[in-house]
Amino acid sequence: CDAAIESLAAEYQGRRDVLCDGLERLGWDIERPKAGMFVWARIPEPWAQMGSINFAMKLLEEGGVAVSPGRGFGEDGEGYLRLAIVENSQRLRQAVREIGRCTKVEEVAAG
Repeated sequence: CDAAIESLAAEYQGRRDVLCDGLERLGWDIERPKAGMFVWARIPEPWAQMGSINFAMKLLEEGGVAVSPGRGFGEDGEGYLRLAIVENSQRLRQAVREIGRCTKVEEVAAG
């Protein structure tokens, strides 16, 4: 039983690292959770100005990436996204690529 728990914990750690490493490469400031199946990420500027609900909808509509807007968890969640690490590492890498594509397009348009 202990080996199974350790294996599962290692799997989630790997997924967390894939997601956090990818977002950090995109310039996001990430505080890595020590445990759990979610990563809370502060939305970087200039997209934070959109609000978490609108930014989450942008990622869904333009990139096909489903995230939870922090605002949905109360006022203090505004400015954050909650990202689940329940998908495999390949799907998380794909999500990071799409997030990068969505935010890069916005950057070019804003510049």
